[in-house]
Amino acid sequence: MKFYVIPNMTRKNAFPVTCSLLENIGKLDCNAFLDSSLTEQFEKKDFIEYVSEEAAIDMCDAVIAVGGDGTFINAAKKATSNNKPLICVNAGNLAYLACIEGDETHLLESITKGDFVTENRMLLDVSVVEENGKVIYDSCCVNDAVVSRSGNIRIMNLSVLCNGAPLIDYLGDGAIVATPTGSTAYSLSAGGPVVEPCVESILITPVCPHSIFSRSIVLNGSSELELIHDNSGEAILSCDGQSAVVIPDNARVTVKRSDKSVSFIKIKKDTFIDVLNKKISG
Repeated sequence: MKFYVIPNMTRKNAFPVTCSLLENIGKLDCNAFLDSSLTEQFEKKDFIEYVSEEAAIDMCDAVIAVGGDGTFINAAKKATSNNKPLICVNAGNLAYLACIEGDETHLLESITKGDFVTENRMLLDVSVVEENGKVIYDSCCVNDAVVSRSGNIRIMNLSVLCNGAPLIDYLGDGAIVATPTGSTAYSLSAGGPVVEPCVESILITPVCPHSIFSRSIVLNGSSELELIHDNSGEAILSCDGQSAVVIPDNARVTVKRSDKSVSFIKIKKDTFIDVLNKKISG
């Protein structure tokens, strides 16, 4: 098998974990691709080839991301765009998406034996649409899309429509629209519920709501949402924590389930509840 290894070298443990991972890939008589920018950071081995990202994605059988959930999300977008499954190796802290921990790289052998399952998770297509219908921004989200105020300390009035009908108005700092995968990310920090990944749904969680009655809403995964701000100040959209874009006055943010999905490889037999209990309890 051929693996494209994407380590987040800003993580303290990424280097030793990646070295261990590469060592095990070599023992399994498999091949590894690393980005050509990492040539000076890792040893030169016969089974390691340093190539461009485009070439690595094209030639590999699976992508392996080494880092935390942020690393996994970025790698997931690359893997999904090229119809490749993703293996997540934890070199961070919580890492809810991790397939294996940093000291379990030997478990990669299970993949070469076919002893694994593939878990497909839904994504969200997010767009900013001007009043005339022109789409000025679009993105695909693994975790969430966040509509919020920008800079000024002010309350935002955000109207949410579901399938064309008014759903709820939020007064506060904004709102998070999340996938089940994203339910353990920003939405959880904002007081939202944890949703098992197999429950295909879309979550809406208010950020610092100016009401004691504002709560998260869990909708059918086929729901199509529109979020419209009140034009009282600058509003921004951020997808999966990426750089924010300004939402023009009278524009709306649309969110719906993507036709694409991300395929996570799962080696260990632990359930989502097992992982949740372990991560939360530390």
